[in-house]
Amino acid sequence: MSGISEDIMKAMTLSQLLDYISVRVNKEKVTGEDYQMNLMLSDTGDKALIQVKNDVLVYRVDVISSEADVTVTMPRKTLEQLALNPTVTPEDVTITGDSGLFDRFVSMLDVFDPGFNIVLP
Repeated sequence: MSGISEDIMKAMTLSQLLDYISVRVNKEKVTGEDYQMNLMLSDTGDKALIQVKNDVLVYRVDVISSEADVTVTMPRKTLEQLALNPTVTPEDVTITGDSGLFDRFVSMLDVFDPGFNIVLP
């Protein structure tokens, strides 16, 4: 459980959803990575170019690149599920290019414990 509801996730713009995903990036798991991924949402027509480089994830909405290493197409609901719980295998995903890059992308996302202590006694 991520601490954020599915209803809130549905109300997010693609940019907000990608911001949420970028917070999950585990620096140790992304160190040394350098690739671009086109993200296409099959049901909404939204698209984004995601770049993983210099230990961070950055993106540009409404942009894709012919030079991207991989293109991933999925329904928005699948992206929302990935954002909520990256340990669940995404469904209805079509990958063109290096499919291993998408697997590495998913594996670099951390799962947070929503019940963590904010202030310790």
